[in-house]
Amino acid sequence: MKLSIASLLTTLALASSLSQVPFQETPEVEAFQTYHSQFSPDHSIRIKQQQNSTLCDARSKQYTGWLDVGPKHIFFWYFESQSNPTADPLLLWLTGGPGGSGMVGLLQELGPCVINDFGNGTVYNEYGWSKNANIIFVDQPAGVGFSYLDEGVPLPATSWTAAEDMHHFLQLFTTDVFPDLKKREFHITGESYAGHYVPTLGAQIVSQNLLYPGRPQINLQSTFTGNAYISPLDTAFGYWETLCTTNPGVSSPIFNQTRCDIMATNLPRCMELAKVCYNHPDPAICIAAEDVCWNGVIQHYDGESGAGGRNRFDITQPCETKNDLCYPEIIRINEYLNLPWVYEALHVPKAVGNYSIYSLDIAYAFALTSDGAISMAPQVLYLLEHGVDVLFYQGNLDLACNTAGNLQWANGFQWKGQPAFVAQGKRKWEVGGKSVGWFKEVKIEMGGKETTFAFATVDGAGHMVPYDKSKEALELVGRWLERRSYA
Repeated sequence: MKLSIASLLTTLALASSLSQVPFQETPEVEAFQTYHSQFSPDHSIRIKQQQNSTLCDARSKQYTGWLDVGPKHIFFWYFESQSNPTADPLLLWLTGGPGGSGMVGLLQELGPCVINDFGNGTVYNEYGWSKNANIIFVDQPAGVGFSYLDEGVPLPATSWTAAEDMHHFLQLFTTDVFPDLKKREFHITGESYAGHYVPTLGAQIVSQNLLYPGRPQINLQSTFTGNAYISPLDTAFGYWETLCTTNPGVSSPIFNQTRCDIMATNLPRCMELAKVCYNHPDPAICIAAEDVCWNGVIQHYDGESGAGGRNRFDITQPCETKNDLCYPEIIRINEYLNLPWVYEALHVPKAVGNYSIYSLDIAYAFALTSDGAISMAPQVLYLLEHGVDVLFYQGNLDLACNTAGNLQWANGFQWKGQPAFVAQGKRKWEVGGKSVGWFKEVKIEMGGKETTFAFATVDGAGHMVPYDKSKEALELVGRWLERRSYA
C-alpha cells in the first residue's frame, strides 16, 4: 500500500500497537540448509522445507528461510506450483508500502492460503496464484516484517538498494538452491509501491545480465503490477476524476461540487511543482511539491481516512480499522504471525523481535530520500527496449493509486508504441462470458522480439485486486503468463 508522508503519521498508532505483541523466544534449532554464493562470499541462503500444513495449507511443497547479504537478512516464503512445478514459470511478489510485508500478498490476497476469520490459522485459497506458477513472497527491503539488519546497519532507503539485494537473492535462489529454475521463465509482480520496486528490479536484472554474462542470468520475461504507484504526479492528477465523476464505476460522484471545485483550482499548482520535482529530484524540492499536492488536493479525501472514515483503497467502502490501512485482515495477519507456534515453525531468529506487518522506519527512510517522488518511466522504457513485456492492471475503485492517474501516465508515456496505445480504444475483457473491465494492449518489435505493453482494469475492485476479485485476478494473470490476449 502506498502511504503519503502525511498519512504515515496516522499509522504510528498501528505500528506502536502491533509492536506490543509479547515476543516469544524460539529455541535455536539447526533446521536450515545453507547455500553460499559462488560469486559473493558474504551472500548465502538458509532454507528449510515446511512440513507443517497447519501453517499454510499450500497443497504443494513450500520453503521458508532468509537471504543473508552481509549484515542484511531478508525473509522469503516459496511455494511450488500446484500443477506442474518442473515446468511452470517462477513469480516474485513484492508488496508495496514502502515498508509493507510480503505476507499481506500471501495471507490476504493471492497466496495458496489466506488468514482465517479469527487470526489463529489459515484456510486454503482456491484462487491462489500458485495454481499454475511457482511463487516467492518476500519481506523486503531488509527491516520489513521477518527481515532484519544487524545492529548499527543503516536502513535501506531507495528502490535501487532494494533491487540490488533482491537481484542477489534471485541469482543465488535459481542457481544454487533450485538450479532447475535457472532457465525457467521469470516474472516480477506486485502492487502499489511495487510500481517503484518492480521496474527498478527489472532494470537491475536486465542491466546486470548484460554487464556480467558470466554470472548467473535471470530469465526475466515480464513484469505485471497492480494499482502501481508509478508516477506521483499522475496519481495526484487522478484524484479529481476518481472523486468527482462516475468513471470509477460509481452511481454518483463521491465528492460534492464545492469540494470538486476546490480540488480543480488547486490541481494546476500541484502539477507544476510535481513537474519541477521530476526534472530536479532534490529531496527538498520534492517534499515541498508533495506538501502542496497534499494540502491542495489529496488531503480533501485522505485527511478523512482512518477509523470509521474514508477508505483510500476502495472509495465505496468505509475504513474498518483504527488506522488508515483499513482492512481487519491486516490486523489478524499480524496477530497470527506473532503466535509462538508460528515462530517455532518458521524458526524465526531472536534478532527479529516482534513481527510487524508494516515498518514505519522503512517508510520514513524512503520518504527522506524522496524515492517515491519520481516517475518510473525511464525504468519501464528500459524494460520494453530490452524485450521485457509490461502489464499494469487496475482496480477501478482505488484512490491511492487510481486508474485515472495511471491511464494518464500510460497515455503520456513516451516510447515506440505510444501512438498506437493512445489511438487504441478501450476494449472489454470477459471472464465466463461476463464483462469484468477494459484493456488496451500494444505489441511492438523491440529488443529483438515482439514486446507487449498492456493496461487492464477490473470493475468492482479496489487497491488489492486479488483480494476484491480473486477469480478475475487469477484469470487476468493466467492469460498474461500464457501470452493470451484479453480480447
